[in-house]
Amino acid sequence: MNRTTPGGLAGRLGILGAALALTVTTWTGAQVLTGGEDAHALTPPVTITADELPTWQTNGIVWATAEADGVVFAGGTFSTVRPPGSPSGSNERQALNFVALDAATGAPTDCELRFTIGSGTATVRALTVSPDERTLYVGGSFGAVNGVGVSSLAAIDIATCSVKTGFRPAVPAPVHTIDVTDDTVYFGGDFTHIGGVSRGRFAAVSTADATLRAWNPRADEPGRAVEVLPGGERVAIGGDFDTVAGGTSSHALAVVNSGSGGLVKSYSGGFIHRNSVVKDITSDATGFYTANEGTGGGVFDGRIALNLSDLNQRWRDTCLGATQSLVVHKSVLYSGSHAHDCSSTGEFPDGRRRHLLAESVNNTKLLGWLPDTNDGLVEAIGPRALTLSTVGTTDYMWVGGTFTTVNGKAQQGLTRFASSPDTGVPWVPDQVTGSASGGNVTLNWRSSIDLDDSKLTYRVYRNNSATPIGTVEGESMPWRRPTLTFTDTSVTRGQPYTYRITATDGAGNTSGLSSTVTVTP
Repeated sequence: MNRTTPGGLAGRLGILGAALALTVTTWTGAQVLTGGEDAHALTPPVTITADELPTWQTNGIVWATAEADGVVFAGGTFSTVRPPGSPSGSNERQALNFVALDAATGAPTDCELRFTIGSGTATVRALTVSPDERTLYVGGSFGAVNGVGVSSLAAIDIATCSVKTGFRPAVPAPVHTIDVTDDTVYFGGDFTHIGGVSRGRFAAVSTADATLRAWNPRADEPGRAVEVLPGGERVAIGGDFDTVAGGTSSHALAVVNSGSGGLVKSYSGGFIHRNSVVKDITSDATGFYTANEGTGGGVFDGRIALNLSDLNQRWRDTCLGATQSLVVHKSVLYSGSHAHDCSSTGEFPDGRRRHLLAESVNNTKLLGWLPDTNDGLVEAIGPRALTLSTVGTTDYMWVGGTFTTVNGKAQQGLTRFASSPDTGVPWVPDQVTGSASGGNVTLNWRSSIDLDDSKLTYRVYRNNSATPIGTVEGESMPWRRPTLTFTDTSVTRGQPYTYRITATDGAGNTSGLSSTVTVTP
């Protein structure tokens, strides 16, 4: 469960065009003729940069993140945290499966909670903040918080960083997912009863005192995702299950009533492959979105968008490489996965893994936001959790997971990106060639790459001048780098000319100069 951030529904921008666009510019000696849109710091509708910010790290896996009032909470399976730039084992301080961090600085706050268990390994798997941002709900596998006995589901008073001792539901098995309204906590996991009362993998309790609610979707296998849909009358649930409501076929996904848990919409008949499960669900004002993980070659691993109006599919992308987490922000669906093949949707072919992706809530076209992590430790999945936090006028995208590098640099468990400033520089244009024909010079080069700007402006410089003789606009992605062309018509036959090219993004970050090409018309 990941909430849409404030303002995330305003100003729907629509997606970029389906074909990669480029503007061919001709230098006439009098003016530069260019086309394209007004400059943006980032290529719309993306509003988060791909530039990683200094962030404290963990020595293990971050399974869940949440935020309240500029503080980001991270939970998982780890025992220490350390500053950015410190290798494992250096400058560490204890943090037993939980850390609270300043969203704007990336440093820990003074809130310290220790999640422990009598035997086995304690872990935090789910974090959710109440609508009034006063209470943090924590799920996982643990028996105590700061020494206070509480089993697998706890409520934390955020202001005092202390356990709410009046909230102690008797949950006998791990909790994987939580969502909350003003008066009810919905959660899912491995359990089959709560306090001795039968509950099939999903249950709900009162926020006031953890009194068990009537809500009982009765799924037959573990619950992985729960999302109260806008309006509060329906709840989307996801997981490993094949049936809900005591036997109705609905594999991995269902929508139920928020009061009784009665079935509202089932998804059967292979809507989701039998070997694919739902790992996360998020929503916005028009739809809800699933993150899927498949087992076996070619099994559905992508994302599905469904309409709130009729609960039917809006689109699905069929990228391969399991999706673990989602968040919607300003009409963009951001995802954490280890996608390695999106050729079925017209995007990148099978090959290297790309762990952070963005697409419009309206269709499956991948957008120009491509920061990356590695697979990391244990299950080698990469990102596991995404959360947005807004501080002042800056939005911060927090990512947690199993990774040990971010954008090729050592960074374990946690990282973050911001809406500004955009400091990443495009790649230097390469494969530059020139030819002469009809008294003109024509230059060709391969499009550059920028991890958060798919639309770049190229400036052409002649004879070492500091002033460009023309510009070309082009759109590219790492797996789709079209050749761009510029024609210089203000040349004299028989005289040699040298040319170099730069690439500039919407924020004004400019690459170095390309290699020199010399042409004599």
